[in-house]
Amino acid sequence: MRQRERAGLVRLEQFVRASVLPGTHPQSTARRRVLEALGEANGLCTAQTVNGDGDIVICTLDAGHYDPDDKPPFKGGKPGGWHKADASIWNDLGAACIPHAAL
Repeated sequence: MRQRERAGLVRLEQFVRASVLPGTHPQSTARRRVLEALGEANGLCTAQTVNGDGDIVICTLDAGHYDPDDKPPFKGGKPGGWHKADASIWNDLGAACIPHAAL
């Protein structure tokens, strides 16, 4: 890679870290995408489900969080020990779910 291209990538990474990443909400798909682009999503849960629109939703919590017995309150509370991404909360028992694992 040429020096000019490398310098451009360094500036882009600095911009993403300084401007984009701080603007994302924790446990959001947007934050997960930024961390994946930076190569820093390897500590996140990999559980997946399919939402009502048919889109694949990937958990945004840290790997190892899952506890099926820690049920969420479902009324604006924290997700308990279940998976979470944006407004979606699910466990590993659904038919459209891929269980959690570390990357």
